[in-house]
Amino acid sequence: MIAQQITIKVLQLLGGILAWEMLVQGLDVDPRIVPGPAEVMRSLWGLTVSGILIGAIWVTIQQTVIGFVVGALLGIVLAVVLSEVPVLKMILQPYIVALQAVPKVAVAPLFLIWFGFGMESKIALVISILFFPVLVNAMAGLDSTSEEQMELMKAYRATRWQTLLRVKVYVALPFVFAAFEVSLVLALTAAVVAELLGSGTLVGLGTLIKIFDARMNSAGIFAVLIVLSVLGVALHAIVVAASRHFLSWSRPL
Repeated sequence: MIAQQITIKVLQLLGGILAWEMLVQGLDVDPRIVPGPAEVMRSLWGLTVSGILIGAIWVTIQQTVIGFVVGALLGIVLAVVLSEVPVLKMILQPYIVALQAVPKVAVAPLFLIWFGFGMESKIALVISILFFPVLVNAMAGLDSTSEEQMELMKAYRATRWQTLLRVKVYVALPFVFAAFEVSLVLALTAAVVAELLGSGTLVGLGTLIKIFDARMNSAGIFAVLIVLSVLGVALHAIVVAASRHFLSWSRPL
């Protein structure tokens, strides 16, 4: 069954590449606008052999992972605090909504001013983009604990801390992992956008796109976009696998 699915995916991929090549050749498209797959593969191979691509992937992945971990932890911790202190939630809720509504790309120049053109400003943008989805989903999960569950914990004379760890956290986990599935890919996008806005001395995938754009090298841009697509799929698959592992108790037998 798995082999059949893999075969179908490979055939779909080959079919898409063939259709791409036929369209480019049949319509006689200028390669500076839309290059053919052969030209893109040559560019991808050249970037890989030179080591430029590996270095760029490493820079972007660092920014993505560090920003994701920090942003997710901050979102979860604040969600727990707001869930346990309703008065604080009532006070901060309007500010959270207001900050969430601000386009994060619009504040990226401020991050460049505050943190410079190094990795710190990119990580800051990643944190700002994924922080709110994690916060909102974690709060929704923590607040979705049923009255019956809370009454049961009271009957067992459980402390507030025990109720949080043994009930609320388990109820919130599916919500949190749902946020992770979206926010990890968003984190990758944010890292690339941050590199496009201000690269500095670090050469990430966004920086490569910026360089190829200045040189009107469409094949290079397409090659980097393919790499980003593969990375996005891989990161999403990692979150899905982690979700299946940690949420195995929630699936019906």
